[in-house]
Amino acid sequence: MLNVAIALVPVVAFLATLLLMDSFKLVSWRGVGFALLAGGLAAYGASFLNLHLADELRLPLHVLSRYVAPLTEEALKALYVLFLVRRGRVGFLVDAAILGFAVGTGFALFENLEYLRALTDRRLLLWMVRGFGTALLHGGTTAILATVAKALYDRRGDRA
Repeated sequence: MLNVAIALVPVVAFLATLLLMDSFKLVSWRGVGFALLAGGLAAYGASFLNLHLADELRLPLHVLSRYVAPLTEEALKALYVLFLVRRGRVGFLVDAAILGFAVGTGFALFENLEYLRALTDRRLLLWMVRGFGTALLHGGTTAILATVAKALYDRRGDRA
């Protein structure tokens, strides 16, 4: 049970902290829920896409995990973020960061739940790395992408 908590709680706690620290409170709980769901769906899609690519291209596991999976995962997480920015659903840069982190959190939760289900390795260190490292990185990289996308979108003068 401790492994489950360590794998899941840090990223959720950080997202909750971001929401509590947001003084404008423009990001709704519903919006965060949809972002979490989008992240989970991105993880689900990435698992199938990566397995399909590995099979079709006959990729060794180390090539898939080092070079292919990061690209497919980040691209799939970016889809919802870019949709939100393009549709004008993100007010400020801080909102972009929160929603991006929520997408990454959804991705990390799905991924860690899948790993908890599939792996028999119950060493605490593994789950500490997954919970405090990988999960927070999924949220952080998607938050950075969302912030950059929002900033670039706001700089564009013509919004066709």
